[in-house]
Amino acid sequence: MKLNIRKQLLLLATISSLLMVACTDSYMGIEQIKTSSEKPDKISVREVIPKSGALEIHFTLPKGNPNIVQVVATYTNKRGEEMEFKVSRYSSSILVEGFIGTEEMTVELVCIDSSGNESDATVVKAAPLISPVEIALQTMKVEPAFGGIKVEWQNAHANPFVIHVLAEDTLQKGVGSLVEDLSKAIYSSDSLKTFAYVRQYPSKEQKFGFIVSDKWGNRTDTLINKLTPYKEELIDYSRVKAVTFFNPTFYGGSRDYDTYAINPATGIQNDGNCHGTGNAPQTMFNGVITGTLFYCYKFVHNLKDPDPANRIFEQNVYATFDLNMEVRLSRVKIYPRPTITYTYNRSSPKRFRIWGTNDDNSERWSKFPETWTLIGEYVGREPANRDNLTPEEIEYFNFNQEYTISEDNVNSEAHTTATFRYMRLQLMESYNPTIPYYTINEFEMYGDIQQYY
Repeated sequence: MKLNIRKQLLLLATISSLLMVACTDSYMGIEQIKTSSEKPDKISVREVIPKSGALEIHFTLPKGNPNIVQVVATYTNKRGEEMEFKVSRYSSSILVEGFIGTEEMTVELVCIDSSGNESDATVVKAAPLISPVEIALQTMKVEPAFGGIKVEWQNAHANPFVIHVLAEDTLQKGVGSLVEDLSKAIYSSDSLKTFAYVRQYPSKEQKFGFIVSDKWGNRTDTLINKLTPYKEELIDYSRVKAVTFFNPTFYGGSRDYDTYAINPATGIQNDGNCHGTGNAPQTMFNGVITGTLFYCYKFVHNLKDPDPANRIFEQNVYATFDLNMEVRLSRVKIYPRPTITYTYNRSSPKRFRIWGTNDDNSERWSKFPETWTLIGEYVGREPANRDNLTPEEIEYFNFNQEYTISEDNVNSEAHTTATFRYMRLQLMESYNPTIPYYTINEFEMYGDIQQYY
């Protein structure tokens, strides 16, 4: 009996202790949240700075209230939707975005405390500057290009927006309409790259429309142009044949410049020495863009010198072709080895020239470069950080590395509009100049073909 009484007393004592803990402000070390129904005082606005499509509002929180947690700004856009922006109590300004037009807008600012109480609104009335999408449309320039059109715009502050491209479409017989082509949308978020080519379109007069939209749901009016794209065709790689008039060789290693590079009869540098027949210049024109094909060594000055420090790579390597057509080139695309170690690196070409001539040049195999025409010289892009490539940079280098013959040319002595049949490709610099060879998978060409042979 005494044992039962002791158990009952112990149970009563335990229950009493728990009740005492529950009546305090904390339990298991967690404090109870104290709430208040008193709303905080209003925010004071110090300055409003108009920006492109935005207002930067500088404010001061009410003094003596440590419980404020955030500031909220709201306005109603032209579509009747409420737009909301928030910053923490540690900010002294808030950027309110998404405006279109330059008329005065009304913005309300409130502060909210830790109990969820909201202050009365502080009303701000100010006019933003013209929005990024309106600037893009007003400055937009559209002109014919090979196989399509070139679109240029301004985006000085690198704002993100989309340019929607509309093209003519016949919805029913005799009735034409502009219809958006979703595959042709242009995404801009760069202050430097503010142009794009839109292809492929036939070489006939047609209408194009352009609308600019942003992430806030704003859409501009439609800019309409009537243009005729220049004729452009993909060069049939099967017609392009490597020629041997400049003595290409095949040997699995570097060769001495003084012994192998210069033709003693003409004084012209020979075409390069490729690793093997499976890596010959012809492999640049076989339609394969993901292989490990063209592989050509740079000649080496002082290769026989026992001191490696005296050996110097001759960066210029040549490959020569008969296109079997007379063509005015419009653009070329380079497909490098797709392995990541070759992306903006190793033996991938960074600088190159295109030389051209035709059958009228009877000295084409005995005199170079004086009887040939420099079509253009081109330099590959550098990524922002070679050690930290973005997916977009990798995608561009491996599958979209394109050079427009006229506009991307960096040599003032080039004649970018000349037509030619024979092409001499001069590789001048690799992304890593210390690599003793060049590699390319495919050299894809586009242009206006004058005639076939």
